[in-house]
Amino acid sequence: MNMDTEDYIDLLSARAADARAMIMFFAVIHTGLLVVLGFAGSGLEDSGIQLALAAVTVLTSLWTVFFMDDCMQDLFAIAKDLPEDFQASNVGRRFTDVPIPVFRVVNFVVIALIVVAEVLAIY
Repeated sequence: MNMDTEDYIDLLSARAADARAMIMFFAVIHTGLLVVLGFAGSGLEDSGIQLALAAVTVLTSLWTVFFMDDCMQDLFAIAKDLPEDFQASNVGRRFTDVPIPVFRVVNFVVIALIVVAEVLAIY
């Protein structure tokens, strides 16, 4: 299959939209959890509730880490596949010069710290 620039741009747009949707999902889930933690009171003393909240926190966060990591890898791979004139542009150079492993590690660390804080608050 021979892809033209427009195909790559469509892929970039789709994967960027996927990443934004996942960030929104993560924010809504964890904001909801913070509301529950703030207003649940004695309801959080039940070990079943604690386990359910911890499971949701950990599993949705793992899902987010894997999904965002995949999106980042796709975005950078697609950008590197764009034509030479794009790669020579300022935006293209930013994509090719970005140390993707740093972004991947930071993504994991930030989400892990959020999960640790939430699990500590649950228990």
